[in-house]
Amino acid sequence: MNLQTYATPTGLVIPQDITQEQWTDLHRAIIHAKKSAGKWLSESRKFGTDTYGLDYVAETEVQMELTLGINQEGKPQHPNAQDKSKAIVTIEGISQTFKMWQRKVKDDIDTWDRDKLTRALDLLTPFEAQIAQIRGKLGEF
Repeated sequence: MNLQTYATPTGLVIPQDITQEQWTDLHRAIIHAKKSAGKWLSESRKFGTDTYGLDYVAETEVQMELTLGINQEGKPQHPNAQDKSKAIVTIEGISQTFKMWQRKVKDDIDTWDRDKLTRALDLLTPFEAQIAQIRGKLGEF
């Protein structure tokens, strides 16, 4: 069964005379596509982020979703600001950027002088404070 025969940009056209077996095959293909789409999207995001940067991927994806009319409000809530900056700065993006920075400097930290260590500590301290606040809130549950 060819799924494209039934798919349109605005929905799915299922012939009224479709057999039970044909519908089962169609539905199986849709479920398979749903499962695969998440993996494909993740792989494409990773490639785009690695190649073009997180900011570009986030902004491009938001624009694509707006163009396609994908409802942003129906998406799961994330611990990010509820303004337009979420396309640029997200907790996931910060985490990914931190991991990249950490990989690059992990072997060099032992050679840093006091000034460099102090600057790194000053920049990382707000993370520590935010983590403590979140852990405290988790303790309330």
